[in-house]
Amino acid sequence: MSKEEFILKKGLLVCLTLLCAFAAVSAQTKGTINYPTKAINLIVPWNPGDGTDIVARTYVQALKNYLSVPIVVLNKPGASGSIGTLYAAQRPADGYTVLFSAETPGTFEVMGIGNVSFSAFDGIIMMVEDTKAIVVKGNSPYKTLGDLISAIKANPGKIKMAYSGPGASGHIQGLLLKKMGFETSMTPFGGGSAGMTAVMGGQVDFTFANLTTTFGYLDSGDLRALAVFTDKRAKRLPDVPAFTEVVSDSKKYLPLGFPNCVLVPAGTPQHVKDILIEASKKAIQDPVWTEFLAARAYNTLHEITGDAVNEYWKDWSSRVCWLLHDAGVTKDSPEKFGIPRK
Repeated sequence: MSKEEFILKKGLLVCLTLLCAFAAVSAQTKGTINYPTKAINLIVPWNPGDGTDIVARTYVQALKNYLSVPIVVLNKPGASGSIGTLYAAQRPADGYTVLFSAETPGTFEVMGIGNVSFSAFDGIIMMVEDTKAIVVKGNSPYKTLGDLISAIKANPGKIKMAYSGPGASGHIQGLLLKKMGFETSMTPFGGGSAGMTAVMGGQVDFTFANLTTTFGYLDSGDLRALAVFTDKRAKRLPDVPAFTEVVSDSKKYLPLGFPNCVLVPAGTPQHVKDILIEASKKAIQDPVWTEFLAARAYNTLHEITGDAVNEYWKDWSSRVCWLLHDAGVTKDSPEKFGIPRK
């Protein structure tokens, strides 16, 4: 064999080796590089018709315009959202399972509800937070927040309050009332809609409701809003006071937001997350979404995407978990889970 033939054969062998390696890599990554190629499941760990579910389904209606596959909404409610959250965390990290989450994973561990938290997920985008309103039945004897506060003070532990579940927003708000010296009788009802139904049915005296889900009931007179649980009045209810206007000591605790967000299981490939982030940025500009927001009282947090979502929840969990712990309702100290005190 001549020197030229030897060099030629060696060169061919190197080329074949490189081609085989490239083919192997292509075969391994084909399913992800071409993402998405099949339907995406969006998990909502709350009941159909609840506030988080309504936001999630509207987001999907906008998002599907910017992805080439169907998006299927799967409701998996229960245990303050922990059942659906755990289900999502256990799915493959391939971008075909997306979680539309409320705030509750930030408290699961300290409340002893589950061993999954926001650390099991990677952030895509923060969505919206709804103003919380204290509502009573339309013909309730409590005409003002002052009336309700006076009744709670006069009957500690007897005025009945509905909330969705342990560690959820209503529970935290009830504990904040207790911290301010207003002790109520708190009963979980599994979701915000069920809580409002309990108020209208006379089973409880009041609840903290997502403002955007109450407008129809307020207009019909079935419910009455006594205050919004924050430090500013809501534009849609200019005559309803902010809680801090009536209870000045509450300014040290409010505002405290309870937003929702879009997550994927931790370890999802970066290019898949980038596709979902870019599609979400387009979706929040879509008329389906913008018109939805225009008719409601949401605050948006859309500028928070990717890793910043996880940072947001680290800070939130620190504030809220220590609040719960100081109130004596947590199963374990936040320190056990590496949650620093803010």
